[in-house]
Amino acid sequence: MTFNHNAVDKILTAIFPLPEEFGLDNNTEPINFKLIQNQIKTVDSCAYINFGVSKMVIISPNFNNVVIKIPFNGEFDEHAEWFPFEWANGSNSSDYCLAEYEKYCRLKTYGLDCFVAKTIKYKTIDNVRIFIQEKVIPEEDTCFSNFTPSLKSKKLAQKWQEEGQSIFDTLWFANCLDKYGQSKVQRFLYYCNNIDLDILEDTHEGNYGYRENGTPVILDYSNFSH
Repeated sequence: MTFNHNAVDKILTAIFPLPEEFGLDNNTEPINFKLIQNQIKTVDSCAYINFGVSKMVIISPNFNNVVIKIPFNGEFDEHAEWFPFEWANGSNSSDYCLAEYEKYCRLKTYGLDCFVAKTIKYKTIDNVRIFIQEKVIPEEDTCFSNFTPSLKSKKLAQKWQEEGQSIFDTLWFANCLDKYGQSKVQRFLYYCNNIDLDILEDTHEGNYGYRENGTPVILDYSNFSH
């Protein structure tokens, strides 16, 4: 995966060391969000932050089609009660980015990594692991007319949905059938249902989408499902 290392490293130099409190507050807003955003803007006016429950994502056109993912190190608030990050299904239970990377590596050994965004372990700064992932357009942000599946795949996707074999949006899943073929899609579903049972626990239209070349892909598969 090629990307602009200089642009990425400038961002990392600007934001590290991270604030001691780096997580979500009780309004599900990142703690020290404005501070980190301001630090980023000093070196890249085009960069911005996105975030989920367990990680921060830094996005910039200057990276060349990748994003930076950094795990939160604090706690999250669920129903007015605080919990530490300790449910990641990986070798470190508090690092959802690491869990995602390890899932990617496992899928690669099965030849199924095309279904998820390519992720690499970039470097560690101040004991914080930093990951680089290929940039994906979330399905909720796409124009569906650009990703129209064949009628045959659409009918099969609808059938599998009715049978409970697929939890994905019909059009996205039909595009998987078109791009990867029925055999490979079936292998992927078997993997999800028999080998990594929780990989799709947090799957919604914000967590899957398309690469620039039009291939469907899951972009967040670390499974935050407390």
